[in-house]
Amino acid sequence: MGYKVHFYNIILLCSFTTYGQSLIQCNLRKMSILTINKNPVIQSSELQIKSAKGDLQIQRGTFDYRLSSKFSLSNTKSNLFPADPRNNLFQDDFIRKDIADFSLGLQRKFRSGLTATLNVDYGQISDNFPVNRFNQNVGRFISDYNISSTFSLTQPLIKGRGYKITTALEKSSALQIENTRYNFELKSTYELLQMGVAYWQYLGAHNSLIIFQENEKRVNNVLKITHELVKADKKPVGDLVQIQADLTNQERLTKVAEQNLHNARLNLGRIIGLNETESKQLGFPENKFPTISESGFNQALDVNTMITIAKKNRRDIQISKKNQEALELQLNLASNNLKPQLDLTGFASYGDTNMGNGLEPVFSMLSNKEGQNYTIGMRLNLSFSIKNNFAKGVFLQNKTAIKDQQITYQNLKRNIDINVNIAFNNLKNTISILQKSAEALEQYQKVFDNEQIKFQNGLSTLLNLILFQERLTFAQQDYLQSQQQFAIAIINLRYETGTLIPLKQNIISSSINPDIYYSIPNFTNH
Repeated sequence: MGYKVHFYNIILLCSFTTYGQSLIQCNLRKMSILTINKNPVIQSSELQIKSAKGDLQIQRGTFDYRLSSKFSLSNTKSNLFPADPRNNLFQDDFIRKDIADFSLGLQRKFRSGLTATLNVDYGQISDNFPVNRFNQNVGRFISDYNISSTFSLTQPLIKGRGYKITTALEKSSALQIENTRYNFELKSTYELLQMGVAYWQYLGAHNSLIIFQENEKRVNNVLKITHELVKADKKPVGDLVQIQADLTNQERLTKVAEQNLHNARLNLGRIIGLNETESKQLGFPENKFPTISESGFNQALDVNTMITIAKKNRRDIQISKKNQEALELQLNLASNNLKPQLDLTGFASYGDTNMGNGLEPVFSMLSNKEGQNYTIGMRLNLSFSIKNNFAKGVFLQNKTAIKDQQITYQNLKRNIDINVNIAFNNLKNTISILQKSAEALEQYQKVFDNEQIKFQNGLSTLLNLILFQERLTFAQQDYLQSQQQFAIAIINLRYETGTLIPLKQNIISSSINPDIYYSIPNFTNH
């Protein structure tokens, strides 16, 4: 039996050791980095950047070189009618024809709207008919060679003309990449806000448990003192029952605080992106609540200063501006598409023909004067939709989208002004509340200490002692809540002013400075 107990003690000790080693260090720097790396919202937002880059590549593909080629071999056989005069020229009663065709094309559309095209075609034809096209008897299967090359330039004169029109979608996609990056930072900032709030709630739950545990110890201490006083006949036995009831209630409150701590730990892990097992491994919070002096708050700061900082740093303002630029580019393109298509094409072609078998006729085609031909010309192509409903509909949609974006932008600025005002005034109020609750806690601590001495000397009743003990606990909880509200007010003001993450900081590779959770923004650092 003793061996089994010893064995189980070893197992239990190893379990606690392993658990202690597997705890995740819980401080604001570590939690910020974990949030950036594991939060699913941030990860999804980061993928949108890659998607936007893919869209830009698609738009740039319009200006890629396009290479095309074709190669074909064919063999045809045609039976002749008895009355066909060609029957007199050879013994076969059918004509066999072998054809080889090869073509190569290269095309490129430039950002000016100009399209350049180069085509090269080569063909070889041979048949069993002994007479050539000039009615000369040359024998069977004598090849005819044909080669031609054509170069053309096509320039739109109305629709699709100009650098601004042809690159509108490309520039719009480039703006969208910037937007997705700003959106990534915006969502990252929001998730860091949620993490910061959850961390302060976790710290508050942790400190609240300590307060209830200390209060439980105080009640136990009063119970011991009362036992001594009852033995000395200075207090009635009934006081013990009342204190025991108060102790039971305090133990209940401690259990509630333990549950709240458990919930706050899992909630913090959930926001970070941890699973249930990982969340349970979060250690106790290491960072303390910020103080008023650490925040850098002074009465010289006003709400207009905070609004100015917000307009400079808010990512959603910059997103809205980029959206406006992209929509204006698309509107210009839609307006251009209302016009008819008129293209001017200039072209030049060169070719040659030759006859004979072997390689010599093939290579001598371009050097012989006989059979050479060339063409130079121009053409105009005009096309337009009679009602043009599609282009008109797209134009109307883009025009409406710009007006809607302007309304959204003005509404965004209005809400930022209001939200910054609320956050700044909330910070000032929490500072005042924190100062008052600190003073109240100090006074209630003195009152309880004095009342405890008076109770020990028989100068106060048990009811008074319990009452002041509850007031002390309430003051401690009130001060703790004020600290938590002050910490949340700082991070919320940081979020509303767009300064929770420094502008242009690479938040993927850089560590978040925990000072941002302790200080308010100002012009010197933003």
